[in-house]
Amino acid sequence: MSRIPYPDIDALPDKMQRMIAGTPLNVVRMGAHASPELFEAQGALGYAIAQPDVLEPKVREVTILVVAFLSGSEYELNQHRPLARAVGLTEDEIDAIGWGDYARLEPRLAAIATFAAATVRDLAPSDEVLAAVRHEVTDRVLVNLVLTIGCYMSLARLIAVTGIEPDENRLEALPTGLRE
Repeated sequence: MSRIPYPDIDALPDKMQRMIAGTPLNVVRMGAHASPELFEAQGALGYAIAQPDVLEPKVREVTILVVAFLSGSEYELNQHRPLARAVGLTEDEIDAIGWGDYARLEPRLAAIATFAAATVRDLAPSDEVLAAVRHEVTDRVLVNLVLTIGCYMSLARLIAVTGIEPDENRLEALPTGLRE
């Protein structure tokens, strides 16, 4: 696959240069090919998802890992496996997510992972899957889950189409909220 080159950062508007400097990840650099409005909106969504009051960190990482595994996004997996461990997921839990064996997770996380998988694969989960996740989370968290799934599905496709290479110093470049 031919790779799309990263944009010339020095040629970008100052605001975009500052955003890239604040989160110097390859996916952010590649995203700078977008219009400034879309680039800023995607960055704002990413920062919002990183906030613990949007999704508790363990829920966020389970959700992102489901998307990454189902999308075959090695870049996202490279970024989020260490983050998942940092928020308390075990290697066995991460492996279970990778195999789609969500029953090996605690019930709340299993319902969330099953919901995320159904949303990725089927667009909308079955009534049974939706009822199970609604038993575990508030409506606000449910909507935040859907928006997080959509964000990371979008990123997985950007990564796949452009051939973004994994980052070497990935954890140091992340927003503080994602490292906690």
